[in-house]
Amino acid sequence: MKASLAPLPRIPTPSRHRWRIFCAEALPAVIFAAGVVGVILLWRPAGAAPTLVAEVERVQSEVKAVRAGVVTDVRVKLLQSVAAGDPIALLHTSPPEVLAASLAVIRADIELLRANLQLELGPRRVSLQAARLQLDWMKERVTLASLGAQLEQAESEFRRLDPLHRQGLVTDSAFDSARLVQERLRLEGIEQRRLVDRLAPTVEAAWLASDDVPDPLAAALRVQEEKLHLAEAQFAPVKLTAPFAGIVSTVVSVPGTTVATGDVVATVSAERSERLVGFLRQPLPKDIRVGTRVELRARTATGQRAVAAITEVGRVLEPVSPTVLALYNRAQMPELGLRVHIALPPGFSARPGEWVDVTVR
Repeated sequence: MKASLAPLPRIPTPSRHRWRIFCAEALPAVIFAAGVVGVILLWRPAGAAPTLVAEVERVQSEVKAVRAGVVTDVRVKLLQSVAAGDPIALLHTSPPEVLAASLAVIRADIELLRANLQLELGPRRVSLQAARLQLDWMKERVTLASLGAQLEQAESEFRRLDPLHRQGLVTDSAFDSARLVQERLRLEGIEQRRLVDRLAPTVEAAWLASDDVPDPLAAALRVQEEKLHLAEAQFAPVKLTAPFAGIVSTVVSVPGTTVATGDVVATVSAERSERLVGFLRQPLPKDIRVGTRVELRARTATGQRAVAAITEVGRVLEPVSPTVLALYNRAQMPELGLRVHIALPPGFSARPGEWVDVTVR
């Protein structure tokens, strides 16, 4: 009988060889399984197609010229923040030549009335003196209006030359001349305003102490007073103001631009919005109604989310806005959709015009 042989010792397998076998046989299956699980986890919250893409509503207002004229001053810059009522631009609706001619007519009528007062008799001396003071006061007011128009024109010319002078396109002498003219007219206007204000109480006291003024003279004085008021109102610059707080998104006109009635001078856009505007494409879902809860997902790196509710649903199909249509239709073919308004929840930061994915849950 042969003697039984003892079992041989087990040959050790190097760990490096075991790892190579694992990588060749088991690792691909593990990676594939992990990839499937990862895709499922990512697809559920972020990969599913949204029900619609809404746009944060853009609230804009065009600042338009109320009458035809010349823009003499633009007081805002592009992307500048403005508050409601802030001046946007100044508009002169009448040429300086028309203003000068109108004031010359008023001044001539006043001189005619002064000449006619010399023909009146003495018993009404106090009343006639009051009328003479009234005419003097009106004459000084005409001079003040004329200086005001000249000052506006000089300031407009100075503002036009200022950026050109900084760029070296206007000589120092021309710029200094415009500055001196502006300063001279400003000082003359201040002195003339003081004279008009000083004469006002004197005229009022004279009228209180006067006797009855002849009806034709009183009527003539009232006519000239109304003419002066009309000239001051017509030839004062029209101030175009911002309708609400926001930023200046466009500036169309520059100083010196001639505009017609209704021409756009600038556009003001609100910096925040309160709702989203989207369009449901056909076929329309049946469960969309006011109060339906939706999930919002911003198209940002952070991917912020929020839950909101539909506040309004349209009754008829409307043309989809061009900015939203660009997502669906590269050919830019017109397409109809059902308008949907969604309230922006508190804390959901989105700029006007930004796209937001909306999913009905």
